Amino acid sequence: MNADEMDPKLVVVGNAIESLCCVEMRTPTFDAGIVRPLAQMAHDKQGGPPVLLGAQRLAERVGRGDAVVILTGYYFPKIFPKGETDGPVGAAALAHAISKGLGAATLVLCEKQCLEPVRASFEAIGLTERPIEEAVCNPLSFAIDTFPTDNDPQAMIEDRTEEIFSVVKPKAIAAIEKTGVNAKGVPHRIVGERITDGRLCAEPLIRRANRSGVLTIGVGDRGNELGLGLVADGTRQYAKYGAVCTCPCQGGVAAADVVDVTVVASVSNWGAYGIAAMLATILGNENVLHDPETEVRVIEACYRAGSHDGAFYDNRPWVDGLPARINSEIIDIMGTIVRMAIGHEWH
Repeated sequence: MNADEMDPKLVVVGNAIESLCCVEMRTPTFDAGIVRPLAQMAHDKQGGPPVLLGAQRLAERVGRGDAVVILTGYYFPKIFPKGETDGPVGAAALAHAISKGLGAATLVLCEKQCLEPVRASFEAIGLTERPIEEAVCNPLSFAIDTFPTDNDPQAMIEDRTEEIFSVVKPKAIAAIEKTGVNAKGVPHRIVGERITDGRLCAEPLIRRANRSGVLTIGVGDRGNELGLGLVADGTRQYAKYGAVCTCPCQGGVAAADVVDVTVVASVSNWGAYGIAAMLATILGNENVLHDPETEVRVIEACYRAGSHDGAFYDNRPWVDGLPARINSEIIDIMGTIVRMAIGHEWH
């Protein structure tokens, strides 16, 4: 599907939402000038706004009683001992949208160290935790679990992958701010450092889904995230360590795995919000996207459970250097775009 096959009115809304997702706000600790060219590359290669494409594919593939797997959590013990606030909050928003709008449940997978913040985020947005077999039968429900890491035997990773597909039978798998591996199979932080400590090994799930025709979505903000292989050339060009990293592999930080829908945003959470906003527009239901007050509540729940801000590396209710209030204003503007698009009165 490309822009020529999309509803022109939805394309207009999708372009507006995409532009909002890609507003660059960077502290001096972050590379500047990465998001816009990567987002434009993703847009051009996919023939239109990726947030619209992601929402349309979900609406086509996922229905009541189905399950969607979401991968999130960025565990790096030296600075993110329980992960960061970018990822879990967006995962909760997407899970809420999928449940509210499509009647499906989510199984969220993360490192064991990230369980508390991820769970807190999902509960704060209004979802109830249940075993996955019960979650698919109950509205606004989710399940949560861990998954083998890079330190575990390959056989264990493969067995768990097959178990997910045989038991959960996901209709889609989305990775939100989940570090991927480069062409040499090595995961990195965007600053060029190799990740070696217990990263959830999510690539087999994505690759298994791609082979099986299960919808795959990748959301990231720098190019080293799982699913952003579509824009790897751009990451190598625009990111400081995109082509050559600081670890012995020298393969750069650009993620290699490609998914069905690639979304690039200034903050990965915002990319997930963008998909939720477009799903709300397609379904004509503004409540599919959570509100600004809920956004603040979810960020605060995530930070209280131990997540750190990705820019300042400390435990505060911020996301990538931006306070909860700014993130809530992004949701406020998105919600206004949705309400205007579906003909509801502004409030």
